[in-house]
Formats: sequence, structure tokens, C-alpha cells
Amino acid sequence: MGSIKDYRSSASEYQSEYRSIVCSVNDSSLSLKGEETAAYLSKLSGARLILLTVVNKWNKAEPMTTDSREWSDIHDMWLGEGRALLEKAEDNLREQGVINIETVLREGEIITEIIAEASKRKADLIVMSLHRIPMKRFLPWSIMNKITRKAPCPVYWVFD
Repeated sequence: MGSIKDYRSSASEYQSEYRSIVCSVNDSSLSLKGEETAAYLSKLSGARLILLTVVNKWNKAEPMTTDSREWSDIHDMWLGEGRALLEKAEDNLREQGVINIETVLREGEIITEIIAEASKRKADLIVMSLHRIPMKRFLPWSIMNKITRKAPCPVYWVFD
């Protein structure tokens, strides 16, 4: 059985390893597991926790959008949904005692934006949640494979 001294030594090792953790947040129930994992690592290491939501609806709809007021309202609504998602996640984690949190809302293709934010922040770790791990997750075009290969730092995958 480890002593308190062993635990403190282990915690100080984490403090030197993680300074910045990017956690991808979405509206799935599984995202909460990823957020909790990132929060735990942030509290343990003292790292800044960057909650990131990527709004990709506009990116997907862009070929059919116009400069109309209606499309502008839809775009604003989608951004508002992303902001609300981040605020909810931040409030939840602050209630759990996480204090070093920042939220980031980005638009575009999810994989590209996660990698870009992790690179920009010089992240030490990316935390992502993903439903079960069927074999197709390992195929070259899968989200898991692309993020893991292109990430500027290790990726911690949280599965259900």
C-alpha cells in the first residue's frame, strides 16, 4: 500500500507534466465523462483547463446559405447554442472545485479546429470522449485516428 509521501510525489510529477489541457465539449451525455476526466487531471496537476466547443453546423450548411437575415439569425442561434453548452460545462466544473478554466468557441471542421486550438495553446493533453471502440475507429479516415495522428500532444480517449 502506498504511503502519503508516495502520493504527494506522484502528484508533483503531474504538476510538472500538465500545464494546459484541452477538453472537447459537446451535447452528448458521454461528453460529461470526458469533462470530469479533464477536470480531475486539471485539479491534480494545476493545469489550465480549456473547454472547447466546435460549432460545425454552419460549416456544413455553408454551400446553401445566403447573406439573408434569416441565415444570419440561424448562424447566431447555432453560436448561441455553443456558448450555452460551454457555460453549462464551466458552471458544472466550477461547482466541482475546478478554478483554472477557460472556454473557447470555434467554428469549422471539428478535427481541424481541435488540433488548431491544441497547437495554439501548446496543450500538453487533449481529452476527448467517444462511444465504444469498434474496429472502424482504427481506420485511416476515422475521427479517432485523425485526431490521434495529427495532435500536437497526447490524446486521452474516454469511452463509454
